[in-house]
Amino acid sequence: MSQQVLGSPRAVGAAVVAVARAIDSPGPRAFAQLHAVTWPVRDPESLRGAALLAESRLSAEQPARLLADHHRLFVGDARRPPVAPTAPPALAEPALATLLGRAGVPGPPRLPAALRAYVALLEVAPGQELVAARRELADEHLLTWVARCLSRAQLGAQTFCYQGVATLGLGLVRHAAGR
Repeated sequence: MSQQVLGSPRAVGAAVVAVARAIDSPGPRAFAQLHAVTWPVRDPESLRGAALLAESRLSAEQPARLLADHHRLFVGDARRPPVAPTAPPALAEPALATLLGRAGVPGPPRLPAALRAYVALLEVAPGQELVAARRELADEHLLTWVARCLSRAQLGAQTFCYQGVATLGLGLVRHAAGR
């Protein structure tokens, strides 16, 4: 599948941050940010994700329903684990923590932090030391367990919003693989 990306690294970064925020700290501001972003990735699957977000807005999905879907997908509870856990596998966690430190991204080594690290490394000029860190982040984290988490979220979401978030997140991960 060809990957058509419109816009600058800054536009891609804004889209990645919107996905990370919707997964990390959902709420009215995060949902508004999702609808305000111009999605720079234009492959057919990402266009479907943008259409799902538009459907979420047009159908006025209730905030309580969105928060419940988020909780079920990414948080879980004592009776049931999350559908799409955002933690890396135990073996990958130390490497991710190291990459987060090199990228200057605070927070626990989880999916939202990995996405924010990608944004921090996105505008690194060729030839700089951190270009290798961006490739390592994409190869060892974004294309493996992050893609698995987003795929699980895409399949398990019960709202248009989180189906769209996961679909667009996967499109952005595919974009990261090509950089």
